[in-house]
Amino acid sequence: MLVKALLLIVIGSMIGWVTNYIAIKMLFRPYKEINLGFFKIQGLIPKRRHEIGITLADTIQNELISLDDITKKLENANLDVEMERVIDSILEKKLASEITTRFPMIAMFLNESALNKIKDAIKGSIMENKDQIIGMLFETLEKNVDFKEIIVEKVDGFSLEELERITFSLAKKELKHIEIIGAILGGLIGVVQFVITVFI
Repeated sequence: MLVKALLLIVIGSMIGWVTNYIAIKMLFRPYKEINLGFFKIQGLIPKRRHEIGITLADTIQNELISLDDITKKLENANLDVEMERVIDSILEKKLASEITTRFPMIAMFLNESALNKIKDAIKGSIMENKDQIIGMLFETLEKNVDFKEIIVEKVDGFSLEELERITFSLAKKELKHIEIIGAILGGLIGVVQFVITVFI
């Protein structure tokens, strides 16, 4: 009786552990669909990768971060200060050489004071229209940047092998616990089977 009980418990535990182990592996494996005649088999994530990408993109865009969030952050990021810095840098490096190349006759009469006045005039004209420039930037982002499309493309193009490796490395302990729970439940089922065979 004891041998029978141990045998049922061991077999139940093995079945529970193997079942959960296979179920975990089938999250990713097989990567490609296998046709077994009566039914087809493929890992859950490879089979549903596109749908997962769409759901993930919707969740990120609606719940976590959107283009509106980015534009709002940019609006509060002192873009005018950055614009001024970039304009100063470009004019400092390029203005004198451009005038010399394009207008050599004018360059003969160009001194530091005149150059600074030209720089100030160009920078002033740009900065007066900074709101329009920044608005155009945001409008272009809104028209041409589709967060959802980018995320779906990235998910679709992501290596399944790499995704599997990352998933199992991050959730190694939790997945091992699932296997152990399967073994424990299988063992309990073995106990129940033994009790049923004894008393019925």
